Amino acid sequence: MRKLCRGFRNILAGLLVLLFLFSAASGEAFHPAGEAEAQRKALALFRQCAFRPEYLDGSEGHLIRWENEITLWVGGSPTREDLACLDGFLRDLNAKVPGLPPCRRVRQDSGAALRIWFIPEHMMHFYLSDFVDGNWGFFKCDLAQYRIISARVAVASDVTNQEERNHLIQEELVGALGLPGDHLVYSDSILYERWTTVQSLSEVDWRMLNLLYSPSVSPGMTEEEAVAALKKQQ
Repeated sequence: MRKLCRGFRNILAGLLVLLFLFSAASGEAFHPAGEAEAQRKALALFRQCAFRPEYLDGSEGHLIRWENEITLWVGGSPTREDLACLDGFLRDLNAKVPGLPPCRRVRQDSGAALRIWFIPEHMMHFYLSDFVDGNWGFFKCDLAQYRIISARVAVASDVTNQEERNHLIQEELVGALGLPGDHLVYSDSILYERWTTVQSLSEVDWRMLNLLYSPSVSPGMTEEEAVAALKKQQ
């Protein structure tokens, strides 16, 4: 999710380079010295992104994730490039996160577990009742005993360019998979709190997803329980 004020598109375009440099300077790229440090740093970030959602929804402090196949339907007016980005990301998820239930795109809305709409910004609150004004991307998960049973994602199609939508598609889907928080640590992360147009998940993002879908943890675990279980695994 990204909060951006309406009516400032031209200003944003003119200041984008400066804003990116400021964001990058405020964080560092994820470059661990070795595997042990990588695991330690990924687990520290996981504690923030998995257990401290950006917008409180009653799940804070507990692990949430999918347990069944994730069927994804696309609505609204996606571009060809939007669909290519989405399909490539689904392929990467299936290949790089072995503990994640299979993810696939379906053509029919009926029965889809995860729906993503590409719609004008002013319509987003019609699709997501909890939508917070000013966001260009937003997601909402529906839970049953901390298991994600369905999710909805919306990406603004009218105030974004392709590079921005590529970023938002991946950021919102990572949130809808069970990492609903953001952070100010690694500027190359898709979940970095300040606005960037990072185009792919960084190593730390993939590590966090694999921690989330590790067989050592389960939905509903507290932060302390999950961390203890994951440390035993390492």
